[in-house]
Parts: sequence; C-alpha cells; structure tokens
Amino acid sequence: MPLFEMEASRRGRLRVFMRAQFPFAVGTAFIGVVAGVAHPTGLLTPVVLAGFLLTAIATIAGVVLPWEKVAPSWLIPVAVVDLIAVALLRAELMTYVPAVTVLALFPILWLAYGFPWYGIVVAVIGAALVTSYRFVYLGEWPETGAAWATVVAFPVLVIGIAIIVFVAARHLRRNAQRLAAASRAQAAALREAKDAEAIALGILNTVNAGVAFYDNEGKLDVANPLAHQMVEMVGFKLDQPPYAGDNVLAADRMSAIPYNQQIIPRALRGETVTNHVEWLGPPDAQVAILASSGRVHREDGQLLGTVVVAYDVTELADAVEVREQFLRTVSHELRTPITSITGFLDLIADAADPADEKLRGYVEIVTRKTNDLFNRVGDLLHANDSEKTLRISVLDVGRVVQAAAGNVTPFAAARGMRIDIVGPGPARAHADGDQLVIAVFELLTNAVKFGAPESAVTLSYRARGNRIEIAVTNVGPGITHAEQRRVFDRFYRTPYARSREIQGFGLGLTNVRAIALAHDGHVHIDSLPGRHTTITIDIPTAQPPR
Repeated sequence: MPLFEMEASRRGRLRVFMRAQFPFAVGTAFIGVVAGVAHPTGLLTPVVLAGFLLTAIATIAGVVLPWEKVAPSWLIPVAVVDLIAVALLRAELMTYVPAVTVLALFPILWLAYGFPWYGIVVAVIGAALVTSYRFVYLGEWPETGAAWATVVAFPVLVIGIAIIVFVAARHLRRNAQRLAAASRAQAAALREAKDAEAIALGILNTVNAGVAFYDNEGKLDVANPLAHQMVEMVGFKLDQPPYAGDNVLAADRMSAIPYNQQIIPRALRGETVTNHVEWLGPPDAQVAILASSGRVHREDGQLLGTVVVAYDVTELADAVEVREQFLRTVSHELRTPITSITGFLDLIADAADPADEKLRGYVEIVTRKTNDLFNRVGDLLHANDSEKTLRISVLDVGRVVQAAAGNVTPFAAARGMRIDIVGPGPARAHADGDQLVIAVFELLTNAVKFGAPESAVTLSYRARGNRIEIAVTNVGPGITHAEQRRVFDRFYRTPYARSREIQGFGLGLTNVRAIALAHDGHVHIDSLPGRHTTITIDIPTAQPPR
C-alpha cells in the first residue's frame, strides 16, 4: 500500500500531504497548545513565531503548489522547511516542552521513506541542525563530554532510523513492484481467459453441431442451443438426469435404445463413443444424429470433464436411404425383364436349326451378355448388403485361395497373365468359406483388371500369430493415397479405371471389406503408384463373434 510514494498526480500530492505534512502541522499545533500552558511568554518570541510561520508556509505550499507537474523531488524543500521550523521551535521551547524534538521525526521519516538516497543525507543534516541550532540561539556550547554525547545522540539515532526506514521503503517498493507485476500478469491472464472463453462460446454457438460439456462430477457446464434443441425432441434436458428419453431409436430406425445405452449416459460412464448413429424424436419428425464423445484431461491426467458432440445428418441419412431404395427398385425392376429375355433365349436356342451355326453363335453371344447383365444386376442388389451373414466352419485357407484362383485363371490367361500362389501349405481358420472365396476372387479380379499385361499376380497366405493374412499383389498403376481413402466406398472408381474404360460398378472392394469386417478382420492397402499394389485381408483364426 503506498505511504509516501511520490506519485506525479494531484491525487498523489494530496495523499502525500495528508500522510506527511498534515500530521506534522497538527503536531506543531499541539506543541503550540502545550507551550501556551507551560511557557506562554515563549510563544511570542520571534524565533517561535518564525517556526510557526514556516510550518504554515510549508503546509500551504505542500497542498497548493502543483509540484507533480515538475518533479516529485521538489517536495524536499517542504521537508527542509519543516526541519528548520523544528529547530527554531526547539531553540526556545526545549526546556519547557521537551517533546518538541519529536516533531523532527515527521520530516525525517518522510525524507528517508519518500525519496532516494539523498533524502537520508538531507535528513541527517536536518537532524544536526535541529540539535545544534539551540546552542547558536543561546550562545552556549556544551562543555562536557556528556553534554556533547547528548548533542550527537539525536543525529546518530536519526541516521539509524533513516537507514532502517530507507531500506524498508526500498524493500516495500520492490514488493509493491512485484505485486503490481503479478497483478498485471493476472489481469492479462484473466483477459486472455475471458477472450478464450468468448472465442470458445462463439465457436460453440456457430458450429453446425450440438455440443455439451459435463464437468468431472457429471454436471452440465456448457452447451450450445443446438444441443438443447436436439434433446428437447427426445423429451429430456441436458442438465437433468437421467440425460435420456423415450424417443430414441437405433440406426435401423426401429429398435428403441434403453436409457443406459443412450449417448450421454454412456459418455458420463467413461465410454468413448465414436460415430454413433441415432434417430431422435417422434415418428413423424425424426432426426438422425451422428454422435461422438470423449473425456478431457489436464496434462497431469486429472479428469476435467466429458464432451459430447452430435451432428444432424438427417439429410445425409435420407439421401442414403433414397439411394438404397433406388438400387433395390432398379435391381428388382431389371431382373424381371432379364429373366424373361433369358427364358426366350432358351426357347430360341431350342427352336433353332442345329445346322445353323451362325444363328446358334448369335444366341450364345446374346445369352452370355444377358448372363453378364444378370450378374451385374445381382451385384447392384447385393450392394445394399453392408452386413454379411456368416456360416462359420473350420476350413483350410489353402483350399480357399486355390478355389478363388481357379475361378479367375481363365480371365487372367485371356490377358496373358498368370496367378502365382505362395503359401505354407495347410492353414486352418474359423471362417465362412464361401464368403472368403468371394473376397479373394474380388481381389484377384481387380488385380488382373488393373495389372500390366503379361505380368504375374501373386496370391499369398500365411498364419501370423492368431490371425490369417491373405494378400494379393499385382504390377500396375497402383493406388494413390487420395484414392486409398475412397476405394472401399460403393460405386467409387479410380480415374485410371474411368479413363481406360475398365468395366465394373466399383463394388468389389466394398464387398471385400464387408466380408472382412464380418469376420472381425481388416483390409490393408500397400501401394506404390506406378509400381505395384498389395491388398491384404487380415482375419482372426478363432471364431468371430456373431
């Protein structure tokens, strides 16, 4: 807290006056009252009147003169005048009012505390003046050592007091500076925190997602309006347990989700929810959301809370449903006329003259193309089967790859390519043999389609720990990193496939991934564009969960 600090302002001038000069003036007035009782005649002596006059002048100057506009050190003359006034008063009143000497402590403390080192010098000189002037006034000097010791004692004590006060003042100022710096740092940190909070709230209220944050005790801390709107459709509030409602359906839009399996209860239990799809609201106004959750920790691992984020994906879900419905409708609508065409082709083949080889050749071509079209329509129909129903049995992986390679060998031979099988021999796994043959067949077909003519396709398999790896490698254009992110999407075809007019619907790798996932496995791509591509199916040897 500032005491005599010389703040260069009108307020600082008044503060210093009230804490330094005003107490001195009051003390001088009190000494005058005491002297009026103890030594009334002494008040009328020129030296006492001069002392009171100097005190009045210094007091008026301290409060009136705008020294803060020049420099704080200009107040030193005020303190000096005070010391002169004490010397004059002491010269006459010392015998009758010994406490008059104490008045010198006011300007001395002021000089020691409120000014730099030269304030101590002025204080010591002033103390010497206060003790010595009386001898000049009386014309009598000390004659004994004890008398001189009395004269010297006051300046020595003043020096000690001044030094202690000066050191204490410097220490207090350093502490004040540290506190001021800490206060400024805290103020800056508070401003930054408020700015960060404003930015976070701005982002929170701007993003097209419902966001809610719960503290480490499971109480709602903050949530944006969209999050409140989403849960209102379900019939509960974000800040009131059980944080779940009745109008919540699973991704199939039919199965009701129990309270304890809904997003917020799961998140508050510590589960990590990733891309979880739910349908919210009554049947006539359902909204699809894609939700995720995670826990937030400090650097030391202490839990801060849980964040839940939900996106409204109703339009996307409706678009996917329209696409699926379109595929089912087109597939069913095409299968009927193709079945009729196939039947009539059989009738034509039976009615045709066996000797008419030209006509029979045409019929065979049309029949083959019709079967190809029928298979393509079947691919479209099966494109909706994102989940595979498996018939698990113990099988030999070597037989699976042999069967798949046998189905693709004629196609590879037509392009002058061969299929090399590399494996350790018998390798057993719990899997659906038919589905696994289809997956390897798709990989081999793609490898032949996109492989360089007259090259070899390598089909390898091996047991690695408790997993089986089946890999297909070809030499060809490869798959870029950007394409690898999309090759498993339905109907996606690479620019190379489109530019070379390679036939296909872009469903092969989609089907491969679906089969691998059904077996609790994965599909990996390792490709060097312009050189080679290896696609690996990785499935566990144990029976996958159904």
